[in-house]
Amino acid sequence: MKIKKTCLLTFFLIFTITSFSQIVNIEKKRKEENGFQTTIGLYFNIDETNNRITELKNLIDLQYSLNSHTFILLNDIKLLKTDKGSLTNNGFQHLRYNYTIKDSSFLTLEAFGQYQYNEQKLLQHRILGGVGPRFRIINEKKIKWYIAPLIMYEYEQLSDSLTTETKFMRWDAYTNFNYSLSKLLSFNLIAYYQPAFSNYYDFRISGEAGIRFNIAEYLFFDISYSADYNNLPPSDVQNTFWYFKNRLIFKL
Repeated sequence: MKIKKTCLLTFFLIFTITSFSQIVNIEKKRKEENGFQTTIGLYFNIDETNNRITELKNLIDLQYSLNSHTFILLNDIKLLKTDKGSLTNNGFQHLRYNYTIKDSSFLTLEAFGQYQYNEQKLLQHRILGGVGPRFRIINEKKIKWYIAPLIMYEYEQLSDSLTTETKFMRWDAYTNFNYSLSKLLSFNLIAYYQPAFSNYYDFRISGEAGIRFNIAEYLFFDISYSADYNNLPPSDVQNTFWYFKNRLIFKL
């Protein structure tokens, strides 16, 4: 069994993430090669001035592919605290399995489970489980396009005064479009739509658009804009969160 190790060293330049997306973006984590693909990051910092600021970030991105089978495991935790309390406390764990139908690159079956929390959005717990098909619509050298109409079960508990609980089924529909303008420049667009079966006014939308510049064989520069919208957020939580980021990526 051939094992290929991939190391990603990501440096955030000018801008940093100011909020955590409501919908976890799995599409940008996918990799094409067989074998193991891994990204592991840990960041810890204490700043002692007038107030003590503690920052902790942990990222684990593991994928194993063998022919028709693909397993994806993601862990992402962010914590930013001061003497007066938490400023940011959010994270998720995600496990996904893909099976591509034999002799067909058009149809892939997906199953996933996820646990998520987000203090900023009063989200104490969210547990998801879903299944469905993923279709490859275009698979050309310069253009790749996928769509997936999945369904999922959602259990959610808020950290409001009523400790609100909800349990229902949602669509988890997404699309992923990649266009390579040249060897040095590529464009990517990913969008998610998650309405509840029982109430289509209860929906979430998330999307990310990005451009990648190939500076050298192993060096890339990404510019991206992401946003997510919740039509029925908890009380005192805004509908829309967005972030803009630049990343310098070194890949071996």
